[in-house]
Amino acid sequence: MEMYSNLLVEYLRGHDWVALARLFIGAEIALQVSTILAVLLSRRSTGPVLLSWLLLVITVPLIGALLYWTFGTPWLSARRQKRCKQVARRLAEVRRAEHNAQKRAAEHEAVEPLHRILPAYRSFAALASSISGAGPLGGNTVKAIRRSRELFECVAEDIDHAQHSVHLLFYIAIDDVTSEKVFLALERAARRGVKCRAIFDAIGSRAFLRSTCCQSLRDAKVEVVAALPVGIMRAFFNRIDLRNHRKLVVIDSAIAFSGSHNLADGAFKIKRRFAPWVDAAVRVEGPIAQDLQRIFVEDWFLETGDDLSRGVTPLVVSRDAGALVQALATGPTTYAGAMPQVVVSMVHLAQHELIVTTPYFVPDEPTHAALATAARRGVRTVLVVPKRNDSWLVEHASRHFFSRLLDAGVEIWEFKAGLLHAKTIVVDGQLSLMTSANLDRRSFDLNLELALVLYDAAASAEVRRLQDGYMHDAVRIDRDRWARRGAHRRMVENLCGILAPIL
Repeated sequence: MEMYSNLLVEYLRGHDWVALARLFIGAEIALQVSTILAVLLSRRSTGPVLLSWLLLVITVPLIGALLYWTFGTPWLSARRQKRCKQVARRLAEVRRAEHNAQKRAAEHEAVEPLHRILPAYRSFAALASSISGAGPLGGNTVKAIRRSRELFECVAEDIDHAQHSVHLLFYIAIDDVTSEKVFLALERAARRGVKCRAIFDAIGSRAFLRSTCCQSLRDAKVEVVAALPVGIMRAFFNRIDLRNHRKLVVIDSAIAFSGSHNLADGAFKIKRRFAPWVDAAVRVEGPIAQDLQRIFVEDWFLETGDDLSRGVTPLVVSRDAGALVQALATGPTTYAGAMPQVVVSMVHLAQHELIVTTPYFVPDEPTHAALATAARRGVRTVLVVPKRNDSWLVEHASRHFFSRLLDAGVEIWEFKAGLLHAKTIVVDGQLSLMTSANLDRRSFDLNLELALVLYDAAASAEVRRLQDGYMHDAVRIDRDRWARRGAHRRMVENLCGILAPIL
């Protein structure tokens, strides 16, 4: 040990510390200046976000700059961006052809799908179409599902009847008693010749991707890939915290499942102390499953370079007057602000009642203002959030927004029977949203998210019944009691609220 110490002393004596210090200071100044310029030149971030990053970079030198380059901008590598554009072009051609086919078919129909939407919602459908590249599709059946066990029993049963393909996409997969049914059904399907493919997020499903269960899937010829893989070298080309947060199952391009469920039991053994995790999903059958298949195809190409678009089933125009449903895939490859525009537009559509459930409520200013405005113009506006959250920072940042909402007349309910993870919006019992996205910047601007818009009173009523169940297990915050909470709590909540634009 003494020998190594002497060598270190001799090494240090041979260096010009003044020159090294100058080099370090110069590098730090260059990093600070380049980071400030990058913040100011950002095209996707809003004013409050830019201001928060500028304050952090200036007040916490070096650390603030490193945090910005790691977490501050939603960017993909050039290779991934090129792949996204390639598959998007091919799918756009398919969609244009299908749109023309639908127009021709509509000439022989009594009612065109878009005209079946209530007039008040048609402009919203146009907004959603500008994001997805496809309009609402009719002829669907919709079933809302709350419990994980029921959901994955249904998924496994449908997989057992699959004839051609089974595609899964999940942020988190866990090998447990509930998800095991799906994994075993996948193995059975693959062994009988059905093409089975699965995408699991590289961080959310890290443990599963290394598990014996995952290896068993691969041994059964299920193709399993990790979404947005991470590593020291990859950190220079892709954002580490930009994740694929979508939840999707598509079977034979005819049946699909989507919502907030991860592929795990409600006990959620990786965060058991917050259990049960309470989620919501829908099973859809009909043409919308083909649109959801296209979303999987895009993500598969993004990860593997394997183009499945030529094998996508041509969209069949349905003559059935079933539920109108629209699929929205958002993320860094869509235009900035797509998801918050959808949410704010839905809030403004409400005339009588608006019910919102979300586990992570750290809204941007337009969303926060829209909720307060809805309540002030006489709409019964209800926000349901978990009483206890798995993120301490988000929990306290969320409460920073409560006072203004309560003052405006918004009902805030705290769910106490576990961690409410369902992300739903219902407008006047007529229009609803089932999504993987939270009401926070991560879902708004960073993650790849998926949402289904239900332009159907019966389907929306099913989602509304789920929300009634959440409110039954929740307690409403009393405005006067909230105003009397301790000064130390207000201080912590406001300090966390300062970070809201960049959470």
